[in-house]
Formats: sequence, structure tokens, C-alpha cells
Amino acid sequence: MHMQIYSSKFRTLISWVMIVTLTATACSGCDMRLTNRHTHSSNQVVSFLSQPEAKCVWRRMATSFKMHSHYNNPRVQTYIKRYSAENAHHLVKYSKQASPYLYHIVDILEEQGMPHELALLPIVESEYKPSATSHVGAAGLWQLAPAVGRMYGLKHDHWYDGRRDVELATRAALSHLKVYHDKFNGDWLLALAAYNAGDGRVRAAIKTNQRAGKPTDYWSLSLPKETQHFVPKFLALVYLVQNAPDLNIELAHIPNQPHFTKVDLVSPIEIDHAAELAGIEVKEFKQLNPALRAHATHPHGPHHINIPAKNVALFKRNYQVALKNPKPIAPKVVPSSNVQKYHTVAKGDTLNLIASRYSTTVKSIKAKNSLKSDIIRSGQKLAI
Repeated sequence: MHMQIYSSKFRTLISWVMIVTLTATACSGCDMRLTNRHTHSSNQVVSFLSQPEAKCVWRRMATSFKMHSHYNNPRVQTYIKRYSAENAHHLVKYSKQASPYLYHIVDILEEQGMPHELALLPIVESEYKPSATSHVGAAGLWQLAPAVGRMYGLKHDHWYDGRRDVELATRAALSHLKVYHDKFNGDWLLALAAYNAGDGRVRAAIKTNQRAGKPTDYWSLSLPKETQHFVPKFLALVYLVQNAPDLNIELAHIPNQPHFTKVDLVSPIEIDHAAELAGIEVKEFKQLNPALRAHATHPHGPHHINIPAKNVALFKRNYQVALKNPKPIAPKVVPSSNVQKYHTVAKGDTLNLIASRYSTTVKSIKAKNSLKSDIIRSGQKLAI
């Protein structure tokens, strides 16, 4: 079924009436499955409209979406077409990558009284990969810069990076967005632009337009190229998720229940040991605990880890037994190597960012490269 882009307000209205009608039917408890679906071998990919709201996070989100007044904007339409090409396989992939985290992010959004649409922002920022790191050192699902992380009290060292902690980073990102939302008088598009470019750039663009007697809404501002595309990408995703059934986009099924549970510990624990006690693979443990950067949890805390909800009881039983015969944390042995690492300075890099990325210190980098100040230039090659 080909995607339809409605060019008139009347057709847009008809589309929304159809969506509301289908949603109401699904909410009534009827197990309605739309026809003309692609066949999938995995039972993890289904039409979320066929799921009662209580059982599906996508339904829980989409029935509350409100940011749908800009879908006909040409910039938004461009990304609707791009994301929906080839049956939106990239969007389906992102929905699968969101599976462990989406329920928890939506929960925090509801707790904060913020729009459910914002749960889609990590798709634009990181494709829902908490391991993502930008060339300027922003990290995690929400791509928080080191300075923003520090602003909201997120610890960042060799052992642990709070910007990759799903819960703490989400709370920090939403607090940051809320600040911008308030600064720009409740305008979410300007808040999102500020999240991408900084509020200084957005305010400067607004002042420029004011002096020229031009409108000061997001679409009228002269902003950096990335920011001009950032908001339309986000709005296109909102459109596609809300209209996924009509567009034959089958998002990964994400149950409306916690995927993981935070479990308190009494002391540090090795990652391999924790995974063993939980009965899961180390890869899955790391997926749920992306903030852990070393072979064990932080010596000084936080002393908690995320365990799949279905494995919590097993972990707690095994952990109580393990506490009677504690396993010491072995020092991490780093193989000796004569290979020297180098970093080519990119625009926006600072010694602090580079040191953070390679788990070293500014002092060490300066000493190794005989630097007398913190000034570095784009294209410069630094020994790490």
C-alpha cells in the first residue's frame, strides 16, 4: 500500500477522522487487525492498532500525540517521504532498537507531564543507540554534551557515563527541554531548535527577524542547516508513527510494561558475574546498562544495575547466595601494546572532550604532545 501525502486540509481532516475511528474501535477491546499487511516470520512485528492501549506502548503514545499541525510543511513532507521509502525499513529498525527503552521513557514523560512525541527524539539524535557518540563528544540516547551532563549532575569518568544511563539521561534531557520550552513561551518547535543549536543561536535568529519585521516562528528563522532539518525530521517521525497502520508501517511490538527493573546492590560487581547471576548474556546486560564503561560497576557507586524484569527474581536469589561467598573484583588487565593512538582534532573539539573520549586526562594529552596551553586547532594530530 503506497503512502499518501495529503495536500489539502480537507483530505487531512478525513485522514484524522479515519485514524480516530480506528483507534476508538481498537480501544473498545476488539482485536481488530488491518488487512493488506506484509507477512513477517517474527511475531514481534505487528500492527499496533490491533493492540489494546494497555498492551502496546505505541498505542499509548500515538493516542496522545498533539504536534500534528505542521505535517503539510514542505520540509516535513520531504522527511516523511524519505523515512517512508522502501516500506520505512529504517523506521522499523529504529523501533526495534527502541524496544528495551521506550516504555521507560514514556513513563518518565507522563510523570513530567510532557508530550509523548518527545519519546521519538532519540531516533533523530542517536537512532535509539545509547552507545552513540558524536564527533563533538555528545553521548547516549539523547546525545547530551559533557557540559549539559555536568549541569544536571551526571557522573562521567572511566567507570561510568551518566549520559548513557537511560533513566538519568532521560530526566536530564527532559529537564533541559523544559527549560527551553519555558524560555520560548511554550513553543515546542523553538525548544527543539534550541536543544539542537543552543538557545543563543535561536534567540539571535529571532532578534534578526524582529529587526527586519519578519515573523519569528521556527519556520521563518535563519538557523544552522542541521537545525533547519532537525525539527522537520522529528515531526516526520511523529506523523509516521501516528499513521503507521494506514501507511503499512509495522513497528516492532513493544509491550506496555517495564522491560527492565533497577536492582540495588550492596557493593560493586563485575559485569560478567552480574549477567551470570541474572541468567542472561553479557551483551544483553550491557544493552540494559550502557552507562557502565569498565568491566565492573563503579567502586564508589551508583550501586545499582538494570535487570530484565522477567529475570529479577532469579537475580535476587542468586545474588543473596553470592553475598555469602563474595567474588572479589579482579583488576582489569590491559594487554601491553606498542601501537600509539592518535586523534585528529575536529571542529568543536576541546582537550576536555578528547580526554573524555579516550578515558585519559587533559594533563596527559598535553604532556604527550608538549602542549603549553589548552589551545588546539582543527586538523591537528594529537598522540593519546
